[in-house]
Amino acid sequence: MPSVHIIGAGVAGYTLARELVSKNYSGTISISDAQGLPYDRPPLSKSLQAEPFAPLSWYREHGINLVQEHLTELVIPQAEDDWVVLATGTIPRTLQCPGAQYARSLHTAADAQYLSNELDSGMFGQRVLIIGAGLVGAEFASTARMQGAQVTLVASSEAPLAHVLGDDLARQLHAEHAAHGVRTLTGTVSELGPNHAVVSGQRIEAEIIVAAIGVDADTALAEHAGLAVENGILVDAGQRSLSHRQVLALGDAARHDGQARAVHWEAAMEDAAIAAATILSTTAPARSVPWFWSDRHDSHVETVGDFSAVSSVIKRHNRRGKIQTVFGLDATGALVAASMVDGGLMSKAVRKLISRGVSPSINQMEDPQIGPRELGRPTP
Repeated sequence: MPSVHIIGAGVAGYTLARELVSKNYSGTISISDAQGLPYDRPPLSKSLQAEPFAPLSWYREHGINLVQEHLTELVIPQAEDDWVVLATGTIPRTLQCPGAQYARSLHTAADAQYLSNELDSGMFGQRVLIIGAGLVGAEFASTARMQGAQVTLVASSEAPLAHVLGDDLARQLHAEHAAHGVRTLTGTVSELGPNHAVVSGQRIEAEIIVAAIGVDADTALAEHAGLAVENGILVDAGQRSLSHRQVLALGDAARHDGQARAVHWEAAMEDAAIAAATILSTTAPARSVPWFWSDRHDSHVETVGDFSAVSSVIKRHNRRGKIQTVFGLDATGALVAASMVDGGLMSKAVRKLISRGVSPSINQMEDPQIGPRELGRPTP
């Protein structure tokens, strides 16, 4: 009987299993992961909760074998209708300074549970130091502040996430931490202790220290098996490893040859749908325009498209003079990206425009009176 062995139980691994079930795959499906029941990773830094994708009964109902194990060696399939799928995700980067062991990461359900317990059991107003002001760092700063902690957020620049939000909106969002009681510092950590850090020569005391300085693709199994790896497991358009046609890789651990590695929730789901088509020998679905979101304090932030292709931006402001939407244009003036705060339907509208190759006029992009439904339509 044909089989699919999925290694990794994040959104990519779970979505592949769900796709195969929905398309009546006739073989056996197994999922291996050291953490057990597949769960959604994004809520970890927002709510500090692990949210399972489905109850255990769903896996039993569909004959999916869940194996809680930490694999150290990859068994390459021998039969033509057997597949191994690497959905191993990422591993958090560690600080390179004396005392780095005193910083906790926020990457797994166990990390989130530990930090939740520390915030719950600690004194009101306990001091939390977060090193790294990207998505995870900013989201956890918001969560810790809402739970009554005194939060200090250390960034390496005044515009964290500029590469995915655009410089202007990134600066605005980072500056708004202060309005919510979060102290921000720009500097470099040179030393950590059990209850302190030294940031650009300044000693900062803290009961909880978290490092959120980014992640790297978890390619250990692939490398050990001799698969092609370069900032991710290299794959073709069908998610096949460039080294072996029956080994697939998807999600944050994979990288399409010649492209940047995509590290976000929706890209992982699309990888899974394409991998299912490869396994079933069906037509793969088309990819959509990239999109991701982040919640911090009382703001919902979204980004559509690719800011690495942006040459100039058009900013739309709200009635308070704050940037609400940044539209990114490439060198030809075509709309290729946008980021927004509490944009409502705007992200969906922009995705459609980019996918159709439609670029609104500069006046339409700047005018807050032009709603998502009117954006890009000819003006009378």
